Amino acid sequence: MSDTVMRLHQRNCILRDADHRYTWDPEGIAEEMAISVTGVTSFGKPPVDYSKWPEAAPRGTHVHRAMEGLANGDPLPDHVSPEGIDCSDWYGQIGRMSFWEQSQTIACEYTMVHRRKSLGGQLDLLCLYKDRVILCDLKTKSTSWSGPSKDDIASYKAQAGGYLYLLSDGDDAHGGCLVDECMTLIVTPNTVKWLPPYDPDDCYEAWETCWDKYSASAALNPF
Repeated sequence: MSDTVMRLHQRNCILRDADHRYTWDPEGIAEEMAISVTGVTSFGKPPVDYSKWPEAAPRGTHVHRAMEGLANGDPLPDHVSPEGIDCSDWYGQIGRMSFWEQSQTIACEYTMVHRRKSLGGQLDLLCLYKDRVILCDLKTKSTSWSGPSKDDIASYKAQAGGYLYLLSDGDDAHGGCLVDECMTLIVTPNTVKWLPPYDPDDCYEAWETCWDKYSASAALNPF
């Protein structure tokens, strides 16, 4: 593995924490995107009722912060989230991975938009691992998780495809980054598991299917 890799430049956009909206040129025109990659891939599906699992969303967000620290070689945030959720078991699992010593970060929590499509997205991790560029997505699960469903895999592929699209075709892409494979990392309180890799072409195809469904509905219901 080479000594260093070129990190992607930060694009002129943000994911606004206050309302979870993607915004282009936040210090200037502050143009808001209409939808996110996950909004497209979940379009038409029943919304997740997080009231049944009130700790899930803040826990997931906080474990992502830990991943960002590990990927960037920074100190990890406190294991208790700002909402008071104890994430120490998930921290322990992700922190013990030898992966972090063997990978080089190209981008982490990387925000992108496509203004013409009014689309935003933020990939979790893009890295070089064993001479392959991998787009990684982190999912946190509870102890009851036993494996992904067929629908889960389809959703994970489509989400990766959306990020691939924004990498190459989003505003201020500067050529993007060639990705060899896409992977999903599942973290639970007692294990970490890499799901089998996805071919980027399959991910693009899954994304296009979701986008076509979303855009067709938007065209029929413009208001």
